[in-house]
Amino acid sequence: MAEPQTRAERRAALRAKSETVLRPRFRRWAYGVAVAAVGVAVFAGWLPPAASPVVIPLLMAAFYVDENGEPKP
Repeated sequence: MAEPQTRAERRAALRAKSETVLRPRFRRWAYGVAVAAVGVAVFAGWLPPAASPVVIPLLMAAFYVDENGEPKP
């Protein structure tokens, strides 16, 4: 396969490459692990309890997706 020449071709190639790692199935799994990790961090005292209402929505924005990779409402 030839190297992409235009900026749009390079961007499309990078996007296609990243889609193989950040698929919706992986993102849903990572969301579950990340939320559990926040709970453990609060319990262990590594994260103040007041930080969890800020951290959880950030995790939801990044990882909570449906089968098509669209954010869940």
